[in-house]
Amino acid sequence: MPYYSTFNLLTTLLLGCTVWLIIARFTSRLDSNYPLAVYVAAFAHSQAFAGGLNTGYILFSLAAALFLRFEFIGGPVLTVVRALDLLGLGYIGWRSLTLIFLW
Repeated sequence: MPYYSTFNLLTTLLLGCTVWLIIARFTSRLDSNYPLAVYVAAFAHSQAFAGGLNTGYILFSLAAALFLRFEFIGGPVLTVVRALDLLGLGYIGWRSLTLIFLW
């Protein structure tokens, strides 16, 4: 019988939100507030469960999301910042998988 803990449930929820956000980054507008909510949830997860997510990567990705949200940039710089944002989301997704499956 599987063991369902608060950590596993919240990490799975964070993983689902991260996958949804990666898809939304390609299909919706850049000035949405949903990415900020996901990053706040990831930051709260990193503070609540020590040894889970690296706070530095989350804050770096949050900065990239803020640049995308407030549209300070355009052209090729926008492409680089969007790639950095997706890289941060990829980290959150991959690390959540490794925490859930104990890899």
